[in-house]
Amino acid sequence: MIMTRHPRLRAPAVMAIGGTVIAAAVVIGQGWAAAVPVEVVTIAAAIGYYLLGGRGGDLGAIIGHRTDERQESIRVRARSLAAQVAGLAALIGYVIELARGGAVWPFELFVAVLAGSFLAGLVIYRAGGAGPANGPDSEHEERSHVVS
Repeated sequence: MIMTRHPRLRAPAVMAIGGTVIAAAVVIGQGWAAAVPVEVVTIAAAIGYYLLGGRGGDLGAIIGHRTDERQESIRVRARSLAAQVAGLAALIGYVIELARGGAVWPFELFVAVLAGSFLAGLVIYRAGGAGPANGPDSEHEERSHVVS
């Protein structure tokens, strides 16, 4: 598979595919004139991700999938921050729409997905569980369980 031989292409490929799907949805809903700028931004972002992935430093290593443990920790914390900000934005939107008397179901959906994925993460990645987040070398380290 190409992604295992060229991990630097992962982020640009995901960016290109996702942006093209969004552009296709824009074509269906709003026509070609609105979709062309979306695809131009998609191509520019994919090229930018490819170029960033080839650079040295933390950002290049994270985007290019060449991370060490410290950089992986940065990536995990960045994902956590993104999820927290998204949850806060959904909560703020919910409160605003509730006060306006508008439709709140989209915000309820986002909060429910965030809460559900958080609970699933707790179950999957709990200490001593079978999940992959027991550490980057979890298959190599022994855990001692003391019962008192």
